[in-house]
Amino acid sequence: MNSTPANGPSLTFRHFFMLCLVFLLAACNAKFGLAAPGYGYPGGLSAHAPRLGNSGNYVYYPRYEAYFQRSSRMFYYPNGKKWEVQPTVLSTPVREILDSPGVPFQFSEHPSKYHEDVKLAFPTTWTPGKGRFDEPYEFGRSGWDIDRR
Repeated sequence: MNSTPANGPSLTFRHFFMLCLVFLLAACNAKFGLAAPGYGYPGGLSAHAPRLGNSGNYVYYPRYEAYFQRSSRMFYYPNGKKWEVQPTVLSTPVREILDSPGVPFQFSEHPSKYHEDVKLAFPTTWTPGKGRFDEPYEFGRSGWDIDRR
């Protein structure tokens, strides 16, 4: 008589399969990531949200309508029809700007390409709210609805 239970090998295979699936999903999340919670990126801008573990290459400061590029430590902002690149925004102290609420972005191109959408999503009165995962569940609203606020 065989001492192995009838469901033994298939149960082990199921555990192995589930374990592989969990690791695969974790690896995909590490590569493609989830958007950092707490900013409420609208659908069109969510592709430019930095992924968890990445701080992004620009921070948008709505109060000043300016983008701070981390690598160059310069501010990019519209001034009439042209864009300025300066170490500060209109003689405002840098510390004051950096202390105001900001939204991180990961742009592959100049921020002027995305500015109209960013300005609509994050008006000058914007302040960071709770993350989507911190908000109470509302019956009838899916995750997509919450992201589009």
